Amino acid sequence: MNEQELFSQIPMRTWRWLGVNDIKEPAGLAGEPHRHQIVAQPGADDEVTLELRESGRHEVQAHVGKGARLHLTALQLAAEDVPVTCRIKVLVDEGGLFSYTGVEAGASETAAELTVHLAGDDARADVWSFYFGDGDRKLDLNYIIRQSGKRTDANMQVRGALLGKSVKNFRGTLDFIEGAKGSVGRENEEVMLLSDGVRNRSVPIMLSHEDDVDGHHAVAVGKMDEEKLFYLMSRGLDLAEARRLVVEAAFHPVLDRIPEAKYREEIEAYLTRRLLANG
Repeated sequence: MNEQELFSQIPMRTWRWLGVNDIKEPAGLAGEPHRHQIVAQPGADDEVTLELRESGRHEVQAHVGKGARLHLTALQLAAEDVPVTCRIKVLVDEGGLFSYTGVEAGASETAAELTVHLAGDDARADVWSFYFGDGDRKLDLNYIIRQSGKRTDANMQVRGALLGKSVKNFRGTLDFIEGAKGSVGRENEEVMLLSDGVRNRSVPIMLSHEDDVDGHHAVAVGKMDEEKLFYLMSRGLDLAEARRLVVEAAFHPVLDRIPEAKYREEIEAYLTRRLLANG
């Protein structure tokens, strides 16, 4: 497989020198993709959890029928020395709700794409995700919500933390298609930089071919709150433990959405180990 093969790209290209237009597929991938197909029948209320623990390519196709609800949880917890790609494509019909909880915490190099199409009137998407990078890890993420139905509602909330010399690119796009009258969309990314050597790129994009829409996007990038750290250390915690508590508090709005306690506990233990190892 050619190391430079294109994996994903943003809907509207920007200056090439920024280096965010395209996502290249990581080197070292082999074999056929692991494919998953999910269908929420009209009126259904379904929950699906995917554990992405293997190296390689993962592809998910999901369809949310009329008036249905689908909560998809995708946990990328692959071994720390292997590359992973994950492509999720979702179609939401009239009155349907697609709820997504994503975790990008494993693998040496991650390329991930999430594309949600709110095709039906009154369709909704509620997307929450977090990523964690440490060491020399690379994360390349591209989330897109297209809104073509009338009165659609999109919410994209992403949290992240970067340590060591990790590199992360996140692209988040709200795309209002002509005819999406009365639709609303919100996009927000919050990034915590825990080391001076990290490299972060955040690219919020909002596209609109329709006047009667309401869209908002924002990015907050910053270092850890020194006052919080001082307070926690004054209570007897060392720096590594204090930092762990602050990071976990930032991730909890996403973790709390994971339906099964065993996964929440596993992820918390996994993050604790890596935060303390980098302390």
